Amino acid sequence: MSAVNLARAVLGIVLLCSAPVAADFTLDIFGNANMDDAINADDVVFVQGIINGTNKETELSDANYDGKIDQKDVAQIDEIMRGVEKNLTIIQYLKPSTAPEVARTPVKINLPIKSIAALSGTYGPEMLCVLGVKDKIIAVTDSAKTRGEMWDMIKDKPVVGSTFEWDMEKILQLKPDVVLAYASYDFSEQRKTLEDAGITLVQMNFHKPETYEGEVRSLGWLLDRKERVEELIDFENEHLSLIEERVKGLKDSEKPRVYAESYKDLQYGATGSVSAAIDPCGGINIFADLNGTKDIDSEKVISENPQVILKMTFNTYIPASGYDAKNTTQMEAKIKDIENRTGWSNMDAVKDGRVYIISSDASSIHPSIFNSYVAKWLHPDLFKDVDPVAVHSEWLQKFLGIEFKGVYGYPLLK
Repeated sequence: MSAVNLARAVLGIVLLCSAPVAADFTLDIFGNANMDDAINADDVVFVQGIINGTNKETELSDANYDGKIDQKDVAQIDEIMRGVEKNLTIIQYLKPSTAPEVARTPVKINLPIKSIAALSGTYGPEMLCVLGVKDKIIAVTDSAKTRGEMWDMIKDKPVVGSTFEWDMEKILQLKPDVVLAYASYDFSEQRKTLEDAGITLVQMNFHKPETYEGEVRSLGWLLDRKERVEELIDFENEHLSLIEERVKGLKDSEKPRVYAESYKDLQYGATGSVSAAIDPCGGINIFADLNGTKDIDSEKVISENPQVILKMTFNTYIPASGYDAKNTTQMEAKIKDIENRTGWSNMDAVKDGRVYIISSDASSIHPSIFNSYVAKWLHPDLFKDVDPVAVHSEWLQKFLGIEFKGVYGYPLLK
């Protein structure tokens, strides 16, 4: 059936809508004209309504992203529904550190994607391995080779620089279909060079809970891994919802006051996983009023007298942390170092033995695991039936096909 006839047939049985349909989430792919959670016959109807003047144009109704709404958009939706589309246009959530807010920026990607330079640190390659498309990876950054969880999957992939300093000459020689990079940085100069070479730059953050579902779903559509993506999202929602449900009724007097320290000593990061986890895990961030990354005066921490200290790390700072750690010796030493800081011995967190270290690798592309560790530390009684290591182990087995090992959080609570 032609796209036009399809539209007429659908119109014969479905009433036109005058407004987009509400959904729990919006699939941010052009062609989702009625702004719900799918691309289907309802979108054909909606676009036909725009053409006929009975519906208002929406952000995603220009299915082929050519600047006008016409029968070509109906044809594009038809192709998407049949799985034979030659391209997709998705929304990127770009937020460089210098930008005041997130920009919803479209990018059109030719399909099928056969090769990807996964340059978003460790997170991009890990997500591609989880989705079962590791064979599409043709380049990574140096940091990706430090992640033991996926070493066997990417050990033969060439390195083309660091997360922020790319070897453009090597990338152009490899000529991937897509370069997958962080959405948190400005790669506008690299984008121009790549576009001139016929390479598409796609920017996504898989480690940001606030955009996780949208980013992962868009990638799933691009790579035809929609079912796998829903399994990932379901896992996250299951464990994050459990935490949310248990802490939502807590009074402030029942929430521990927490000092979140970043990778460097006496440094606070407002956007780091450790600081971002405090509130949703039922804690009070003693430095919640700070923005960005700030050096912290030790005396200020002492005066705030936190009840819990959470220290972030990864293998650059504590080599024996994460997947490849053989023992807890270096984690233990760091705990003692924190406790022995001048004037800290009388702090409630130190007196009560509530100083904890957690690797950012526990967060990675699965914030639910990271928050399971944090929630257990902040509220051991509320989460006495939750074993963060068991949650972590389940994810590794289900999505990467590997067994849990190493040291991600220390000390663990029984």
